[in-house]
Amino acid sequence: MNWYLVSCRPKKRDLFLKQLDFEIDKNQLGNLFLEKISPSDAMYKDMVLLHISDLSSARIYLKKIEQFHSYRTKSFISTSSSTIL
Repeated sequence: MNWYLVSCRPKKRDLFLKQLDFEIDKNQLGNLFLEKISPSDAMYKDMVLLHISDLSSARIYLKKIEQFHSYRTKSFISTSSSTIL
């Protein structure tokens, strides 16, 4: 279970989060996407920090979301994620 920084299309973070919530509810993915955080710093305005239990499974659902752009393959540890916030 790691944290990943996910990039969204410019100015589409809120829509990305709504669509991600829809996918989580529709496919019962609460055990895959454990937590979602929207960093408040303007530098991260088009990014979301996701706590994911299995990246290869999560990737399938992320690619279905139109506003999804990319993710960093290097996972973040908890201390790194707290600095983003």
